[in-house]
Amino acid sequence: MFSAPMVQAEIDDLKFMSRRLAKRLVKTYPNGRGNPPTVLVERDAPWTRVKVGDRLWVREEWRVSRKWDAVKPADLPPRTMTVAFDAGGSIANQPAGCWAPDNGYPARGVRPEWLGKRRASMHLPRWASRLTLIVTSVKTEPLHAISPDDVYAEGVAAGMMDCGERMFICPVPGRDNEQGTATWAFSELWKHLHGPDSWDENPLVVAMGFRVIKANIDAPEAQAA
Repeated sequence: MFSAPMVQAEIDDLKFMSRRLAKRLVKTYPNGRGNPPTVLVERDAPWTRVKVGDRLWVREEWRVSRKWDAVKPADLPPRTMTVAFDAGGSIANQPAGCWAPDNGYPARGVRPEWLGKRRASMHLPRWASRLTLIVTSVKTEPLHAISPDDVYAEGVAAGMMDCGERMFICPVPGRDNEQGTATWAFSELWKHLHGPDSWDENPLVVAMGFRVIKANIDAPEAQAA
């Protein structure tokens, strides 16, 4: 799942790496479900199983026509409607007869009147995805180990030079007038996404490099990549 600015960076060929938590807390029930106590156990996250060559499909915030507002995502008839994305662009049946994205309609920041309610990225069906990621590298490391090159690969825009050091623009929405070091810029993004104390925790993360294929994961061009 990616935020709208990160999706836009992928479409613009500016983002080709992502970090995900390597551990997660899972509820367990030593005395059976429904019986106390409930114990949280730390386990490896699914991201630790990702390997080079894997194909991943991107989930992002989306909308369909308001006439479908009462229908659950799982019950929407596949590939029969235009799916628009809050990051701009859409995927639909094109005049050429294929199911393909149009990353120019609707334009970023424009929401046509026919669109219905916002739908969370976690509920985007596989058939409605417009971006496919081909994993090119995988490494597990502490969050604070991120390098300036990786900050750039994460989609954080480079700014001006300061005393011979490259500054980076704060990627948090509404703060693009701020600049700082690579580590500072990425830490602000991480805290924006994961909470104010999340950076200081320095968790173990899985850093995945990837190529972006601008097509549904089941489209011929994504299958052939």
